[in-house]
Amino acid sequence: MSRPDLPMLSSCTALLRRVPFTCAFLAVMLAANGLAGTFSGHIDQSVLAARGIGVEALRDGDLSRFVSAIVLSHDLPMLLRQLPFAALVIGRAEWLWGTWRAAGLFFAVDVMATLVLLAAVAQVPALATLAETTDVGMSLGGFGVIGVLIATWRHRVPAVIAILALVAVKYALAPEPLADAGHVIALTLGFCLGLGRAYIPGLEKAADIAHQDPSHRWAGRQAAERRARRPAAPCQQDGQQ
Repeated sequence: MSRPDLPMLSSCTALLRRVPFTCAFLAVMLAANGLAGTFSGHIDQSVLAARGIGVEALRDGDLSRFVSAIVLSHDLPMLLRQLPFAALVIGRAEWLWGTWRAAGLFFAVDVMATLVLLAAVAQVPALATLAETTDVGMSLGGFGVIGVLIATWRHRVPAVIAILALVAVKYALAPEPLADAGHVIALTLGFCLGLGRAYIPGLEKAADIAHQDPSHRWAGRQAAERRARRPAAPCQQDGQQ
């Protein structure tokens, strides 16, 4: 006799197989922050100085900071916010576009937004006070992916304006100049990439089917597979009562 929880387990396994990059990214975030001491409350300051990103931090020429900073968080509350944020945003992108395309877009937008932000800090005198700030977090890549996703929507312009308004409200209540500016830059870059998705291999076709809920298609396939596994009912003889 089959166990009733096996179909649910099989469904969860099938879901996870669709988003391997998301699962791996979350696992790396947990491991990296565990090693950095974030679970104790705050990231170890020596780790922040060695692996964070910033204008002054990059003077050592270590470009691996672009990657290491993405998977770290300043403190435990930030980590607890970023874990579901990464799961939802990156997971949705991977489900729609595939593993390599979603991972490439995520890292590309994060790095581009970081470079634009750091260049502005280094060149604009009014931002000079931020040059010594060393930051970590995956939110720039996340906001970039949100921008790409929004660009595929029918009401894309009101949606991006609404998110920018939320960033402004957040800045008014709890200002983080470097991070908040980075979110605006990343969202804008992602939105522009999404508008030009015809020039990104495979993204245009993926964006077309993004308007259909993939969970419905997946559920339909699962139902069809279950029906196919059921034993066929014996046919009744003609004339049999």
